[in-house]
Amino acid sequence: MKIALPVAFVAFILGCVAGVMVEKRRAVASAAPVVAGAPVPSGSPATPEDTARYEEAEKRATAASADLAKAKATIAKLELALGKAPPKDGETKVALTPEEAKAKLEELRARIPDLVAKKDGKALVKLMQDLAALGEVGYMAAIEVSGIIAQDVEGGKNELGLSRNEFYMSFSGPMIPVQVWAMQKGDEIPAGFRAGAAWGLAWRPEVEPGKLFLDTLKTEKSKDVIAAIAQNLEQVSKEGMEADLAALVPQFADNSKMLGSLVDSLIKIGSPEALASVESLLHSPNDAIRTEAEIGMIAIRPPAQGIMITMTVPNSQAENVGIKRGDIITSYNGTTVADFEALQEQMQSASPGAVVTITVNRKGELIPLQIKAGAKIGIIPKDVKPK
Repeated sequence: MKIALPVAFVAFILGCVAGVMVEKRRAVASAAPVVAGAPVPSGSPATPEDTARYEEAEKRATAASADLAKAKATIAKLELALGKAPPKDGETKVALTPEEAKAKLEELRARIPDLVAKKDGKALVKLMQDLAALGEVGYMAAIEVSGIIAQDVEGGKNELGLSRNEFYMSFSGPMIPVQVWAMQKGDEIPAGFRAGAAWGLAWRPEVEPGKLFLDTLKTEKSKDVIAAIAQNLEQVSKEGMEADLAALVPQFADNSKMLGSLVDSLIKIGSPEALASVESLLHSPNDAIRTEAEIGMIAIRPPAQGIMITMTVPNSQAENVGIKRGDIITSYNGTTVADFEALQEQMQSASPGAVVTITVNRKGELIPLQIKAGAKIGIIPKDVKPK
């Protein structure tokens, strides 16, 4: 469906090009000058109107050709995003029959042991992508090859000659629909691949990762996959997802990372429905949900400008001096700090080892706390400001 509109557009542009070229030829015929000794063409001689029509047809032909080139480029991008390699000039791409695809699958699979033995990482990446390009019939084999490469790259063997970056970049093009398919298949696919897919697809808005993640969470059991989605959900959340996000909150009441991600996603959307959902969670009978909602409401309606603490690092200064989630740091060593950048500047200017006072706003109450300069405070910050 994503390609149908541009294809129709190309057809329309082609029609326009043909039309204006006919118009151009007509204008040329009527506007052509009479050469001495040449046969005089039949019809009336060229008029200023004919010349003007020719010039207009020329402009329209140029514009239509430019539009055609843009439309072709759009299709090429969509085909690449959907895992289809655009045919080369003068080449017609013919789809394989199911029988041909299966035969090609077996042919490609037979190459795996040899390439592994040769430790040819680049050839394995190419093979993985060729398997993916076969369509669903080749997806599992492509995942199998990705697992072989991952064991080498992620396991620290480095026998295949591929860097992590080269491996990660190989999941573009034909591997995109494989990742979508894997997320939809759930535990039929290795959790490691699905967790990686959650990270990769978060940067692919064309596959609507937000909706895909929410559908996955409804039945997902793998902690690794859930953790990967938790890290990326806020980034892909948008209006229209509010009800599904709120509905998932009770399911993840015992998973602090996922619970926080769901609430943060609602805050990021920021629509009236999203903010009402967060506010409604304040009345939940579950302590963890209520606490997360309270932190969320502080972010939505902060009592002061400063650096809100979304999390403290275990065994850090912040934890040791009693800084809590939801606290807002408003000053450091007597100087007001409006955001995390200002806080960092004050921390760098303080003498290492000196005892300094930071002030936090806790639900409207100002609390002074003492920490040592030169050492990390140990917080996950979020800049906030009353509206």
